Amino acid sequence: NTRGVATTLQRDGSDYSAAIVGKLLRSRAVTIWTDVDGVLSADPRRVPRAHVIPEVSFNEAMELAYFGAKVIHPKTMEPAISSSPQIPIYIRNTFNPSFPGTRIYTSGTSHTDRDRCVCGFSSVEGMALVNVEGSGLVGVPGVARRLFGTLEGMGVNVVLISQASSEHSITFAIPNGQSDAAK
Repeated sequence: NTRGVATTLQRDGSDYSAAIVGKLLRSRAVTIWTDVDGVLSADPRRVPRAHVIPEVSFNEAMELAYFGAKVIHPKTMEPAISSSPQIPIYIRNTFNPSFPGTRIYTSGTSHTDRDRCVCGFSSVEGMALVNVEGSGLVGVPGVARRLFGTLEGMGVNVVLISQASSEHSITFAIPNGQSDAAK
């Protein structure tokens, strides 16, 4: 730290440090050694047939991490993403070093090597889904802005938004503890 005292950088601090050093050294790649074979397609406690995803984009990895995947922290990806060119991150298993792991890099799901568009999924406990619907929403400019502006004013954290193409309904996910405020 600024006083010359060794310190940690919180959860995944060593991974974050590796990414920072990788950026500073303009590395071609950063490898995070951990205790799993890579980024998994789902939580193996809930999906016994979860498998390692060989390649995943930074955007996909960010989403998976935000929604519960513990293999990499979003903060760890920031130095690699902000580098020019971006630095791929490899997730490898210390206990299974011959396994190739997962490559996290800039490409998205449109990459030609992909044989599927869903690379993984996650679930989050303690969330509420709120659905606002009615014919009065159809074609009315500013409805979504007013809805989400009101929620922001109430301090409600919206983590997912879905709107029907007919504009008849808007559904959003929020923490359970904020459902009364949202209502």
